[in-house]
Amino acid sequence: MVSDESKLARTAGSETEPTGVVGAGPPAGRSPEEASASAEVELMLADLVADANGEIVLFNDSGFRSLAIQTDRAVVADGRAGAHVTAAGDDVSGFQFVTFDNGLTLYFEAGLHLMLPDTTVSSPS
Repeated sequence: MVSDESKLARTAGSETEPTGVVGAGPPAGRSPEEASASAEVELMLADLVADANGEIVLFNDSGFRSLAIQTDRAVVADGRAGAHVTAAGDDVSGFQFVTFDNGLTLYFEAGLHLMLPDTTVSSPS
């Protein structure tokens, strides 16, 4: 499920599936390496620490415009969070989110361009 308001970029996919930011993708033909190289910061999903409910919150205090997350996990949902406070006590109401097939949910502030270079999209069963 993909929201039109999402700032999530998927930089790998089939030839018939669009890549890039939903609603405003980058030029076609960019490799995952090129897309990842254009990010200001790159992190590994496995290195991020989740709270007791499997939620990770990225606050963009540094004002980065783009962030690449390297993972082999599939995305099962993304969109904008409603009223929600994480187990760690962070109010993520209105944040963008992406949920992976391992149950982790990553919340990030609107305005941050999140790139997932090698992630495929799957729908929940």
